[in-house]
Amino acid sequence: MADKNIKKYVGDLIEKYDYYNPIKDRTETLRLANIKNKNILDVGTGKGHLAILAAKNFDCSITSIDISEDQINIAKLNAKKEGVLDKIKFRLNNAINIPFKEKSFDVAISYNGLHHCKGNYKKIVKEMFRVAKDKVVITELNEMGVRIFDEYLHPEKNHKEMSINLKELEDNLKKYSNVKRLDRKLMSTFVCKINY
Repeated sequence: MADKNIKKYVGDLIEKYDYYNPIKDRTETLRLANIKNKNILDVGTGKGHLAILAAKNFDCSITSIDISEDQINIAKLNAKKEGVLDKIKFRLNNAINIPFKEKSFDVAISYNGLHHCKGNYKKIVKEMFRVAKDKVVITELNEMGVRIFDEYLHPEKNHKEMSINLKELEDNLKKYSNVKRLDRKLMSTFVCKINY
C-alpha cells in the first residue's frame, strides 16, 4: 500500500472509531462553553469552522479574529457557503492586543489556535481574560493529538514543535480563575469561569 493510501486508511480509522471528528469535537467545545444566546469572541478563527457551528447551532453573537488575512477570507467564504455570514463579524486582528474594551464578550474561545502563537500564548490568554465577562474556554491538542495530527491528519505541519505544554497552560490559566480541565482522546479543553 502506498504511503498516501496508508495515511488515508489510518485517517479513516481515526474518524470511524471516534478519535477525531472535527464537527463533533468543535460542537463539544461550544457545549462546554455554554454559549447559547451569548456574545462570543472566537480567537484565532482560522477557516471559521467553530464560529460557523456556533452561529448555526447556538444562536449567539460571534466576533471572530485572526492574524491571517488569507484565513479570514477563507472563513468568510465558508460562512457564506453555510448561510451564516450575516451572523459573524470577521476581523483581521492580532490576539496579543485584542482591540475591544474590558468585558466586551460573555465568552472568549480559542479552539486549537494558541499553538500557532506558541511564543505569545500567555499574552493572548491574558487578553482573552481581559475581554471576557463570564468564561474563557481553550481547546488544544494533547500529546496523542499531536502525534495523530503530525503522522496522519496534517503531516505537512509540525504540531510537535508548535505544541503547548498543557500543564503549563493550565497553571497559567489558574492565575486568572478556577479551571475545569476535560481531557478527550486527542484534545484537552480548559473551561475557566471568571469570578469578579
